[in-house]
Amino acid sequence: MAGYTKEFLIDAYLSRYEKVVGVKLPAFKDMAEQHYDKVGKDAFRVSASLDADAIKKFKLESGRKS
Repeated sequence: MAGYTKEFLIDAYLSRYEKVVGVKLPAFKDMAEQHYDKVGKDAFRVSASLDADAIKKFKLESGRKS
């Protein structure tokens, strides 16, 4: 697995919900960070459905590397 940072993985996860009406991102981001801290990087990627294709899509859309 590439060396993705906590911030990168959380941003990739949250990017799916940025345009959804009614989602409060600051509170949602706090929940995602707490979950990441509780379960760790690998389990977070699984629970957030951040497989290789999802990471690739986020990289292309955001222009970020990691």
